[in-house]
Amino acid sequence: MPRTLRFLFAILLITSFSAASQGFTPSPAQIEQFKQLPRAQQVALARQMGIDISDIDAALNVGGKGQSQEMREPVDVVERVVDEAAVAEELSQQSSAKQQSAKLKPFGYNIFTDAAERFSPSANTPVPSDYVLGPGDSVNVRLFGKVSDQFELSVSNEGFVEVPELGPMVAAGSTYQELKQQLTDKYSEQMIGVSPHITMGQLRTIQVFIVGEAFRPGAYTVSSLATVTTALFNSGGVSNIGSLRNIELKRSGKTVAQFDLYDLLVFGDTSADVRLQQGDVLFIPPVKTVVSIDGEVRRPAIYEIKGDENLQDLLSLAGGLLPSAEQSNIQIARSTSQGLKVNTVDTTIRNQAGRFELANGDFVNVPASTAEFNNAVLVVGAVNNPGLVQHSSSLALSNIVSEATLLSSTDLSYALVVRKAKFDVKTSVVQFKPTDVINGRFDLDLQPFDSVILFNRFGGNDARGNEASATSGGLQAAQGDERVEDYLLELERSAFTEKQLILKATQNFSRRELLAPVVARLKLEANEEAQVNLAEVTGQVRFPGVYPISQGSTVKHLIEAAGGLLDSAYTVEAELSRTFVTSEGVQIKHIVFDPLSGTSVDSSDVIYVSAKDKLNILRTPDWFESNRVELVGEFKFPGVYQISKGETLADLIARAGGVTEKATLNAAIFTREELRERERQNIDRSVQQIREQVINSNLNASQYTVAIDYTIAQDILNDLTAVEPVGRMVIDLPAALAQRSNANIELKDGDVVYLPNITPAISVIGEVYVPTTLSFNSDYGLEDYIEMTGGYKTYADASSVYIVKANGSVEVPSSDFWFNGETSVVLEPGDTIVVPRDVTNYDNLGLWQAVTQIAYQAAIAVAAINSF
Repeated sequence: MPRTLRFLFAILLITSFSAASQGFTPSPAQIEQFKQLPRAQQVALARQMGIDISDIDAALNVGGKGQSQEMREPVDVVERVVDEAAVAEELSQQSSAKQQSAKLKPFGYNIFTDAAERFSPSANTPVPSDYVLGPGDSVNVRLFGKVSDQFELSVSNEGFVEVPELGPMVAAGSTYQELKQQLTDKYSEQMIGVSPHITMGQLRTIQVFIVGEAFRPGAYTVSSLATVTTALFNSGGVSNIGSLRNIELKRSGKTVAQFDLYDLLVFGDTSADVRLQQGDVLFIPPVKTVVSIDGEVRRPAIYEIKGDENLQDLLSLAGGLLPSAEQSNIQIARSTSQGLKVNTVDTTIRNQAGRFELANGDFVNVPASTAEFNNAVLVVGAVNNPGLVQHSSSLALSNIVSEATLLSSTDLSYALVVRKAKFDVKTSVVQFKPTDVINGRFDLDLQPFDSVILFNRFGGNDARGNEASATSGGLQAAQGDERVEDYLLELERSAFTEKQLILKATQNFSRRELLAPVVARLKLEANEEAQVNLAEVTGQVRFPGVYPISQGSTVKHLIEAAGGLLDSAYTVEAELSRTFVTSEGVQIKHIVFDPLSGTSVDSSDVIYVSAKDKLNILRTPDWFESNRVELVGEFKFPGVYQISKGETLADLIARAGGVTEKATLNAAIFTREELRERERQNIDRSVQQIREQVINSNLNASQYTVAIDYTIAQDILNDLTAVEPVGRMVIDLPAALAQRSNANIELKDGDVVYLPNITPAISVIGEVYVPTTLSFNSDYGLEDYIEMTGGYKTYADASSVYIVKANGSVEVPSSDFWFNGETSVVLEPGDTIVVPRDVTNYDNLGLWQAVTQIAYQAAIAVAAINSF
């Protein structure tokens, strides 16, 4: 463009900047034309148009902010999400253990996931002083002193920058620091009193080539500050089989550097991450040597190995061994021309891992060492700190069982030491008294893998879940019992491991729960040569159940194991049943002994316990913990009385001082618990029968029968459901007091006798209009009382009226209504007239009548009892 034309264009451009505030914005082409003018012309034109040159600089993003400018050309960015499973599948094809390797992650490849976003170049990145300038770069210069000015110096394609007032200078090939120094020196020499402040402006972009096993090979535009890593990240990284450790940087046909990405990932070393130049080539070869490592290392993965690296180097790449690693037995699977081979390396031997060279496809397994504590004793149950205790040669039972370690609830009469070394086939049991250990009368040196079990003297003897399943079945051996075998297998897996390090929960375990592992183990150890080393205790002991037998155990020891005798125990004799297997079959021998001394009744010999013995502690004859009968009402001394065996009603009333003058003997109510339960069963049975009858009758109804009305049936069911059984038995109290043998009842626990003072009245209930209680009048008959309540209702059955006498008996009037309508029943004070529903048209008439009678009679009894 001619100089004059450019000058006119610049004026138009400045005018457009002036109009920018009114909505006009100069185009990129106009801005570029203005920037091509010398700085002096830009300033002069701006002054001529009355515009501050700094406003134009700000609009053009020139001066003082070069480090925050965006690059002239955008860099290339490839988005990628690494499929680690696919990479592992590709790399595992080289492994000697393909299936195991495919389960591992390939180390380092995941860094390329979203790497373009995470590693995109920042416009604010400081420019290093050794940065080499080239065409496309620019520096910003701000002058201070005699002259105040600012401008941008762009490196031309010829490598020069045009410095206002000073002329051209060679910039290409100089470092950023060198150019700054040259400019400073030139201003100090040629413009006295002017000091320049120089900053980096725009950065150029360069083109590099990424080839080989790249995720997306090709030419890429990157920042002139780009290094090998930023170029890799921008391009998406390496392919599934690309090498991370042998990336070559080629420049002018020669390899100038090799880059190992592991240096960055493992050691954080970027010293080999050199800066790229225009035309550089990154060559990514396929991965050559791949090894896999799994097991007890911090970072199991598939790793790429260089030719001179060994097992020790691999362990370092994997983060080192975990404390749980079995260092003396590291396995290396290798493919050879003769087939697969396995090598074992002991890393505890000095430099053995360093001398073991790796080969392509090796699979390294670092196994876990045993999870067991091999120097521990297990303490469970009622102790301050249940769990594992360190074993030493001086560890004795007295170190664990002391006044300081036991709980206030600990059973001081029974505890166990269960001994089974790691490779023992049989379990042995030692029974002891904690009180003997505390008092110094007993002690025992403990061995590794011993278990000390301390029990609570309180609480129940229940077990739930696996413990209940494992200890069920009495003294039967457990071979083939999957419940016991699974339970014990789970226990053995966790025995003397971290799961047993702290066992606070066992402080509250019941006897049966604490014994469950021992019982299960002894059941499984039984075979054709040895019976189950257990004995069973039943009867009057605190904790009946199955208990392990220790050497030299007597019946007295077995009673102590079961918590001791109850106060109801028969202390004169007890019975031990012993099973013998002979050629003729199984025989049982019964041994009678003294439970207090533990000696035989016949010979006074001490009775020792054998496998599968069954001990039964008898109950004291006629022992009743609570046999009480209650007298309520018109007795001289009503209340609750303890009775003896065979005591009768008349005997008890005599003890209570007899009856008062107000007592109505014929109205006595006697209830018994077993009768109450029987009544409930009868009512439930009747309800079920009615349901079935309603269904059957309505399904099979004919023209000669009337179907049962569902509403009426439901009413009866509701009545029955609401009935509360009282367990009443009709008694003849005057006859009982007269000591007539057939009337004097022998009492049982829970009996209750109600003796009322009857008001002279007659009650009428059932299907009458106003059920009520009426004053007794000896001149009135049955029909008179019914008429006084309003007479019969629609569903009343007048032919089935009956009377419940005050003593609970039932009388049915023998009436000849065809002639005189008179009855033979004599009404007495306290009687109740019952008018039932009419069930004539229904099938199974007897059932319906029985049901209504039960309901009404129970209601009368409840009402009478509630009156007290």
